Amino acid sequence: MNPGAVDRSLMTDKATLSAGTVPKPPDMAQNTPTGTAKLPGSAYQGLAHLAGPAAALRQVLAAHALRHCRHIIEIGGAGCPITGFLTHRPMSVTVIDPKIEPFSAERLNGGACRVRHLAAKFQTQDFPILKEATGLVLLGLSLKPLGRRPALGPALLALVADCRTLVIDHAVTLDRALGQIEPLIATRKTPPVIDLVLDINDSAVQAAGYGRRRFLVFDSGDPSDFG
Repeated sequence: MNPGAVDRSLMTDKATLSAGTVPKPPDMAQNTPTGTAKLPGSAYQGLAHLAGPAAALRQVLAAHALRHCRHIIEIGGAGCPITGFLTHRPMSVTVIDPKIEPFSAERLNGGACRVRHLAAKFQTQDFPILKEATGLVLLGLSLKPLGRRPALGPALLALVADCRTLVIDHAVTLDRALGQIEPLIATRKTPPVIDLVLDINDSAVQAAGYGRRRFLVFDSGDPSDFG
């Protein structure tokens, strides 16, 4: 499959997801064991179009794709961070977004895990490269430059290229995302294992113009892991 192809075997006839057919985002406080700090809930800060029941489908799919990753980095995610959707026990989860509520914990899903939600621009962070075990999440792709630092700088492109699992989602009508997706996926050595076109039939998402989306997963691990 080439990077522009759509794996239609993974789609419904119209890939249409009606509001009410996807579970609501989990209560992230329940995703943390007794005696540890509670994860902040899904506040959808300034992102009302993500509050509907169908919008969280992307996080559910991403969490499934990341289940073999020991370290997870999400860029973006202020409205609905990936942390509360994870079902396995990673060693670390880092979410970077200037609008996110800062948060830290040392456990997740009953296991030791360094959880950090950082209210910062991703260009200010150093990314450790743990090739065989790192997952990178870019849901709602729309990266912005920081001063003279470009949106797609060398450090980010290296992380995109070298991480084990890469999950990207973007609105197909968003010009900024369309200008960024090809340079990002060009860094990968193999085609995506999942390439879906999604129609999220949620009134708020549709009204914002973001209902039709492309969802991609790249994975350099053992193909049997996706069985």
